[in-house]
Amino acid sequence: MKAAQATGADPIQAVCEANEGRILFAGRLPTWTAGSNAVTTSAVSRSTALIPTRSQATIDLQNEFLICRVDGEMVVVPDLITMVDTERGEPITTEVVRYGLRVTVIGMPAPPQLTTEQAMQFVGPQAFGYDEPYVPFKTLVAAV
Repeated sequence: MKAAQATGADPIQAVCEANEGRILFAGRLPTWTAGSNAVTTSAVSRSTALIPTRSQATIDLQNEFLICRVDGEMVVVPDLITMVDTERGEPITTEVVRYGLRVTVIGMPAPPQLTTEQAMQFVGPQAFGYDEPYVPFKTLVAAV
């Protein structure tokens, strides 16, 4: 990303190319803040960000980006969901998500170590209280 920024190349495209990623959607965050609809229990904040695009897009957060849905369909979990500043390509972490940010959300496949049956007990959707089955990001991308 930094090399792309230095040469004037697209830093978001550089991140996608380096990590087998794909842009899921982009837009300006509406009147949403981490505290406005967050539920906090035992130092864990869980909330949802709605990003207005041509599609309805949401991301569930719980100290990290957990599930991304576009038009009601789950896009990635527990694969990597990365939110970056649309202009600079700099990462945006869950604690700084706020109204007015122009963001691009990238999906990337999880490392193979995180997709084993044993690892899924700790990093899969059920580990975070979701009933959705894990569908590998590479499978989702191939279907599109």
